[in-house]
Amino acid sequence: MNLETIRHSTSHVLAAAVKRLYPKVKLGIGPAIEDGFYYDFGDLNIKEEDLESIEKEMRKIIAKDEKFIQKLISRKEAEKILRNEPYKLDLLKDLDDDKISFYYTGEFFDLCKGPHIKSTKEIKAFKLTKLAGAYWRGDSENDMLQRIYGIAFESEKELKEHLRLLEEAEKRNHIKLGKELDLFVFSDVVGKGLPLLTPKGTIIKRILERFIEDEEIKRGYQYTETPVLAKSDLYKISGHLDHYRESMFVFEANGEEMVLRPMTCPHQFMIYKSKLRSYKDLPIRYAEIADLFRNEQSGELHGLIRIRQFSLADAHIICMPEQLEKEFEDVLNLIKYVMKTLGFKNYWYRFSKWDPKNKKKYIDNPKAWDISQKTMKKILDKLKLEYIEADDEAAFYGPKLDIQMKNVYGKEDTIFTVQIDFALPERFDMTYEGEDGRKHRPMIIHRSSIGCLERTMAMLIEHYAGAFPLWLSPIQVRIMNLTDRNIKFCEKIAKELEKNGIRVETDYSKETMNKKVRNAQLQKIPYMITIGDKEEEKGTLAVRTRNGNVRFGIRPEDLIKEISEKVENKDAD
Repeated sequence: MNLETIRHSTSHVLAAAVKRLYPKVKLGIGPAIEDGFYYDFGDLNIKEEDLESIEKEMRKIIAKDEKFIQKLISRKEAEKILRNEPYKLDLLKDLDDDKISFYYTGEFFDLCKGPHIKSTKEIKAFKLTKLAGAYWRGDSENDMLQRIYGIAFESEKELKEHLRLLEEAEKRNHIKLGKELDLFVFSDVVGKGLPLLTPKGTIIKRILERFIEDEEIKRGYQYTETPVLAKSDLYKISGHLDHYRESMFVFEANGEEMVLRPMTCPHQFMIYKSKLRSYKDLPIRYAEIADLFRNEQSGELHGLIRIRQFSLADAHIICMPEQLEKEFEDVLNLIKYVMKTLGFKNYWYRFSKWDPKNKKKYIDNPKAWDISQKTMKKILDKLKLEYIEADDEAAFYGPKLDIQMKNVYGKEDTIFTVQIDFALPERFDMTYEGEDGRKHRPMIIHRSSIGCLERTMAMLIEHYAGAFPLWLSPIQVRIMNLTDRNIKFCEKIAKELEKNGIRVETDYSKETMNKKVRNAQLQKIPYMITIGDKEEEKGTLAVRTRNGNVRFGIRPEDLIKEISEKVENKDAD
């Protein structure tokens, strides 16, 4: 039995149940997706608690053993049947068939090519999971519909296992943990997709920034600092205004059209163009931790993973064509080092290519696309890199290699990217003087090394379930006193640790020591120091680590050495 067919058929049963309970709803689409299905409805406004009653209605339909029956109907008859279903009529316009396929399940019918299972009784295990908003056809200019998600499997055992995994995933959900660990907050007053990092969250971001800046400088990158906005003229030259405008924040100021930058490349290209360049200067590697702005649709926003303002570890390598392969390989080596240091293992590479039919999305230069894609493929194959290929995923100006990961719920996202650019050197008239004394066009590699810092933070939170490696932990040590008379000694130890660059906080509350330890464990703090009269008298520490190991009689200088070495080596605990 085809699981995808079961899921698609379950979406029909969902639509039938919703139609029974809410007769005025308008039907959208209801496909099978990974792990489940969804159906979109117009004129529906329900809450999560209403899903239970819809499930009950679905089970009634399933129990009736309703058959899935296909009927081929003339276009004229189809239009008549769908006269009160505006979204289905909109879909009907896209069909060229003389005979239109409908599927009937009891009194319910739907415009659908199928296939379907034979009977509703073949649906053995399902559950409705959540609600979401979705624009009709994914276009923000269209109506907002209400989407109901569900999951379906061939057996109750598989369903229960999946729900168990979802429960585990929820424990790692970066939005939930971000709040519990006091890393970031959102405010409706500030706006959607605009996270506010707390002091602890800011520490993690700052550590990542310093880590990647230091590493890139070692590898020959020069750092720039460029404005977060520019005249729209800059993005007319680059082509972003033509191909990317709907994702940009464009506004007028003092009679000029201005743009909050969605990427750094045009700014850095103007630095390159500020003086004559020779082949002896190349390669030039410009890097920047850049605040960027993307006008993401509300339905696409998700925690720190997809936001409207973010910080990108961005860079552009300007080189001669004969330097391209070596520079590309060096970028990959840097990314591999970053992934290893952060502890990420479950990632893969995607060779993202253009779609020649999509004239709106890409620069229309088939010859240049062909050359650049062959060049990138040659480099990837020479490096013996395993990758998948994906059409219509390139940047508008060139192919790219994307480093892909899944979040805890299995949704795939691009973490880092490396792009070969054939278009912008010409658009910006970028040149260098070759050894022959003539002007030549450089090649450009666009790349991110640690990606969007906020998105990387989200992935780190989920990967470690909030229990960060020592070097990334916003608080590395919490000191707790047994009695008030021990506070002075606690303060002395705290200052000694801080003097050695260790991030410390204290808990002098009136709670019991067990409660203090429990609170520290919930905050996933790597080291917990407890100090009572015995420790103060001997000048030693009782040290508990996050993994449950407890040691007594530890000298402060030994603990400082232990922590410092782990941080220096970026141990993964």
